[in-house]
Amino acid sequence: MDKRSALQNIDATLQRIGFQYTGSGFADYSGSISVHGQPIDISLSIPDVSFVQKPRVFLKDRSQIPLETLAHVESGDGICYASGAGLPIDLYRPGEAILRILDEVKRTLELSYRGRAKLEVVDEYQQYWYPKLGVQVLLPKQQSAGATDGFVYFASKNGQVEFLCLDKTPTLRGYDVSFPEPARLRCVNEKLGPGGGVRAPKTLEDLRRWVDGQPALGVNWQIIFNELCQGLTVFFAGPNAFVGVKMEVPKEIATAILRKSIRKQSLTKLLANRMDKVSVERYAGNWSSLDHVSSRNIPERDNFKNVSIALIGGGTIGGYLSRLLVQSGAGTDGRLSIFDNQLLSEGNIGRHVLGFEYIGKPKALALKTELERFHPQVSVRAFNENALDCWSQISNCDLIIDATGEWNVQSALNDRFLAGRDFRAAALLHTWIFMNGAGVQSFLNLRDGLACFRCLKTSFDGRWRYPAGDERHVLNLQPASCGDGSYVPFSADAAVMAASLANRASLDWVSAKPGARLRTIAVDLERGRYHKPVSPTALKGCPACLGNSSSL
Repeated sequence: MDKRSALQNIDATLQRIGFQYTGSGFADYSGSISVHGQPIDISLSIPDVSFVQKPRVFLKDRSQIPLETLAHVESGDGICYASGAGLPIDLYRPGEAILRILDEVKRTLELSYRGRAKLEVVDEYQQYWYPKLGVQVLLPKQQSAGATDGFVYFASKNGQVEFLCLDKTPTLRGYDVSFPEPARLRCVNEKLGPGGGVRAPKTLEDLRRWVDGQPALGVNWQIIFNELCQGLTVFFAGPNAFVGVKMEVPKEIATAILRKSIRKQSLTKLLANRMDKVSVERYAGNWSSLDHVSSRNIPERDNFKNVSIALIGGGTIGGYLSRLLVQSGAGTDGRLSIFDNQLLSEGNIGRHVLGFEYIGKPKALALKTELERFHPQVSVRAFNENALDCWSQISNCDLIIDATGEWNVQSALNDRFLAGRDFRAAALLHTWIFMNGAGVQSFLNLRDGLACFRCLKTSFDGRWRYPAGDERHVLNLQPASCGDGSYVPFSADAAVMAASLANRASLDWVSAKPGARLRTIAVDLERGRYHKPVSPTALKGCPACLGNSSSL
């Protein structure tokens, strides 16, 4: 539907229910809706008839809503009638879409009348704190109530302040730190909310009332007051909000302290009788530690936080895979190791996660740099060496991932893994791209009597038992030219799919649900061949596992 027809449809619909066009926008209206039988006057602004930008609804007279607190009517964008999941709207029926929006507004206001307003304020309390600044919290998120000491500071790059940070120490890799000040965080298991009739304290007196109205804090006001007078920024974190305050010492008192005409130790007594005159700054924190950003989507028990991983191959598959591993919890305390002895070439970057700036640099070291840039708490060990020469380090990891896609390396790792029992590694995962990107596969070896990697081919020069493409097709091998080595061309999406397949198989193994050991994705729908996930049996007469990988 074109814009003009949509506007006509909206206008006719709204006029039919008593709304009038008011301007100044191209679709601004006013009218009333019935909330529990009572007319409530609202204004409606429709900025976009495709509804990518949602219509905004405002109360014209808040006195018509006799509530102490009314959730969702406090922001500059009006009533928040859509949930966090959004509100799907049919742009081909614009009139009906507007009626649906008005119904949602009515529902929101009715919920407030039913006493949900205060609960909704609590649920979304952080947005009602109205902070002066946001804080990136790199402290580990506590699972139980308690206090943690740290520092709040400004983190800068190239002389430009990037963010305010709360961390255990006033140091952050990759950033310059300035104005560090002591801080104390108190975590509670119950929700925070308005207290003592105060929603967002502006003065020490407001803060006193707020603290006294938060029994979950388990601490009295005098302790908080003493900490503020000592110069601490004090934070409180509950399941629903992370808020903080800092006392603004009156200028004349701060000057007197600097001149030593007033002792800092006497600040508590000095301010006790003028708390309504002393302002506080409010902060809002956001959990952003590496632990939190990875466990937010994948529970800690199912991610790589406590798993040591050896990633062999930092090429096109390994590059993308390394990023996925970190986002899934790897890279904490140097528990992710990358092994690759090649340099990144000009030809590589067409399908590699690394870009132009890393040309001529060792892939392993460049990936370490890039991953540690992703998050300042990532710690990766990089080895610019032949992986087989580093077997003692590799075999001491919980999981070995082979992302080389090279037969000789795959076979050698398979042999080493099968031959030993006196090392830590419990799983070996291979992932590769088949026949110029026709398909991708991953294979997990747990030495449990099922097939080993060598079992996947009927013989050394035989066919694959579960090929991801037609082996009769001629492999497109591009010859070396102009300083560029020979290579097998395929698009970057094949590498991303192989990396994703390996990451998924690894996560399944970590969560004790390894599932089918061989997994296949057909990338090219014409050349690729799909197989249902399968756990191949050991091949009788296999020279690597002798038909039983668990008996070696």
